[in-house]
Amino acid sequence: MTVGGLAAAALMIVVPSEFIWRDVGFGAVSGLNIGLALVLMYHGMAVSSAAVVSPVTAVITALVPLSWDVATGASLSSGVILGIAVALVGLVITTFSPELGDKALAGVRWGLLAGLFFGLSLTFIGQANSDAGAWTTISQRSVAAIVLAGIAAYRTVPFFVPRSEYKQGLAGGVLTGTAVVAFVAGAQRGSLSEITITGSMFPAVTAVLAAVFEKHPLRWWQMIGIGLVIFGVVLIGIA
Repeated sequence: MTVGGLAAAALMIVVPSEFIWRDVGFGAVSGLNIGLALVLMYHGMAVSSAAVVSPVTAVITALVPLSWDVATGASLSSGVILGIAVALVGLVITTFSPELGDKALAGVRWGLLAGLFFGLSLTFIGQANSDAGAWTTISQRSVAAIVLAGIAAYRTVPFFVPRSEYKQGLAGGVLTGTAVVAFVAGAQRGSLSEITITGSMFPAVTAVLAAVFEKHPLRWWQMIGIGLVIFGVVLIGIA
């Protein structure tokens, strides 16, 4: 989060940014939600499986801003309804993990909570005005870092990555900071639902990376389920 904030600050060189209290506030509330969401998602992966938690998180992350758009006057097309149905079928397939037992249900619960907070985070930051530029992202990253630092202190776990993983941490921070700036720019200039839905696939990517590098179990039917979730979310985005 710290590196992400610095990366966003560096982007102010090329991204016109005006300090607007309202938009900085939206970023702060978004940061509070995303800090909680990250803790919930990774805790869910620790007690269950990335293959269960990630798709649930992705779908709920997409549905929260979509629900906001509907609540504020948008209507659902047949393509959106079809996409939701396909994604839900994918979730059912993905969360079928007999070897996990009760851990599968725990993964669903943590994924639902993480997705709710991720969705709220993206909804809030999507309300920011385009004139704010990178300031919204700086605010989000800063508050999220404070939340994570507080939770780390409470749990008495390290806040910074080990020295041996500094390079990965720096790369991840730069990428996420840049990604949030891009997300805000898209949401400020287009449909919140569309940009959020297309950007909500990061948990599925996390599941694949966890399977490759952390040896999290990912069965063949779960790969199909994740594929259906991605396809369903894409249908929602292009409808």
